[in-house]
Amino acid sequence: MKLWQSLMIGLARSGRVSRFMHRNAATSALARRFVGGRDLAAAIETARVLQRRGVRVSLFYLGEYVSDLGIVQKTVAQKVAAIEAMAGAGLDIHLSVDPTQIGYSIDPELGRRSALAIGQALVRQAVGGRNDRRDFLMLDMEDWTLAEPTLKLRGELAAAGVPVAQTLQAYLRRTAADLEPIIAAGGAVRLVKGAFVDRTTRAFASRAEIDSNYRVLADRMLSADARETGFYPIFGTHDDGIAFDILALAMARGWPADGYEFEMLYGVRQELQQRLLAEGARLRLYLPFGEAWFPYAIRRVGESPRNIRLILRALTS
Repeated sequence: MKLWQSLMIGLARSGRVSRFMHRNAATSALARRFVGGRDLAAAIETARVLQRRGVRVSLFYLGEYVSDLGIVQKTVAQKVAAIEAMAGAGLDIHLSVDPTQIGYSIDPELGRRSALAIGQALVRQAVGGRNDRRDFLMLDMEDWTLAEPTLKLRGELAAAGVPVAQTLQAYLRRTAADLEPIIAAGGAVRLVKGAFVDRTTRAFASRAEIDSNYRVLADRMLSADARETGFYPIFGTHDDGIAFDILALAMARGWPADGYEFEMLYGVRQELQQRLLAEGARLRLYLPFGEAWFPYAIRRVGESPRNIRLILRALTS
């Protein structure tokens, strides 16, 4: 599995492969499976359809490890436009951001300024004090080298008054320590297993170890003192067993249904989505949009070798 993920990450970062896939019309089926639209208007319409089904979204303009200043500027403009469009559509203003897509691959200071500009746009549109709204700028966590800069950025955004949430990855050994100050501050965390691989001195290697750490972290996120600080847990998982164990734990500890949520990827495990909704869980889908869909889609394939059939079907159809 580790070798498979490494291979898919390599493909995701290959400009030559991405250009070929983006030009190949036959691969559009793969894009439709995992991507909410080729542009913002299409993504907002997808979000409206999901909202009518009781599903919230976290919009994500596609792109990662960007080293072109022009693309960074376009990405920031798209992120700001997405915030305004979500507000206009009456949606939660929930926007996911990869630090490397807004300048961190070029210069950390550029990335910081970009994040603050996006955050300030969110502050202008956010609605505070309403129980049915969860407005966040969600910082995605990328590979291990970016963990410290991303957490520092979260602190800077929070200090600037931006409603910021942080993605943390259960595959990293450091995550338990990274979680504590965010709980103490009454922040918000999206917990995921992680789509990257790393050396065993700083990451858990086996699926069993990662699953075990995810459960330990979820238990901490649903603790009594986490609830007392106003902490907001978000569980990014497609694992049936983990999801329903979290539901049972939250109920046993008296967490209200609107006090936490599950997040899943658009196009993945629709049957589990329906089961969670039927249990009264709050569900959000990570909804990417834009033209640069291949690196994102191939990571989804990397999370399960079974998904390779989606590429084969697209290329042979």
